[in-house]
Amino acid sequence: MAPRVSGYMSSPVYVITPTDTLAYARNLMFKKDVGRLVVVDQSEKPIGMITMADIVETVTGVNYAKALDEIKVSEAMSKDLVTISPSRSIKAAAHLMIKHKIGGLPVVGKEGKLVGIITRTDIVRAYGDKYAGEFKVSEIMRSEFPKAKPTHSIFYVIKLMEADPAKKVVITDDEGRLLGVIAEKDVALAYIPMQILASRGKDRYLRRKVVDALKDKIVSLRSYLVPTAEDIMTKDPITASPNDEAAEVAKTMAKERIGCVPVVDEGKRVIGIVTKYDYVALVAKAL
Repeated sequence: MAPRVSGYMSSPVYVITPTDTLAYARNLMFKKDVGRLVVVDQSEKPIGMITMADIVETVTGVNYAKALDEIKVSEAMSKDLVTISPSRSIKAAAHLMIKHKIGGLPVVGKEGKLVGIITRTDIVRAYGDKYAGEFKVSEIMRSEFPKAKPTHSIFYVIKLMEADPAKKVVITDDEGRLLGVIAEKDVALAYIPMQILASRGKDRYLRRKVVDALKDKIVSLRSYLVPTAEDIMTKDPITASPNDEAAEVAKTMAKERIGCVPVVDEGKRVIGIVTKYDYVALVAKAL
């Protein structure tokens, strides 16, 4: 029998209300180490979802001048909620995630009551449990993927993420050797505090004193706080080789709660990636 949603969903669910602030939502996500929160009404029925990506998009859009404690969850949440019942299959959940381009589904029981949530991480965990020996990493990895240099700005990284369904960027040196990986959470940790400072009239630069040899005096210079890829990337990420079992890599990703594993050759050059999105697509289409 195919694995069911009830066997892999997480419960209880971390929830939030439409009138809570983005500051509270962001802090709750970091505290609980989750990438999304279900938005509920007064009767605790799910009415929306808010993700770290929604928060980043909000503070880089029309609300760029506002602080997170000035923006309500209702202004950033996704309202076209897609749900699933606990009796449905993992494959059905994966199919809905791919179809609607989302990373999680609230699980609802009788009378629309929230009973759990199933995410890409749960699908990856199910793959690791149930489908050992199906594929090698080389058979499921993507050889085309977003990559940047360590000196690229955070703004360039965000643009790369916007164009990729997995929302991951691999950082390499000029020879293609792995240096790090950037996820949405890394961007949020760096970019959102910058926006908060700017919205409150704080300087987004550091002042430092240097000696001007030509004028023979001390002058003040500004160093602007524009993070680069090197500043925010996760260094020395877990990697895989092309001959590894895909199910074993899935188990590692679920256990370590990571969304991207670069695939490297013997020279540590990146030849591909496997992400949670790729596993979800595999479960939805091939199994």
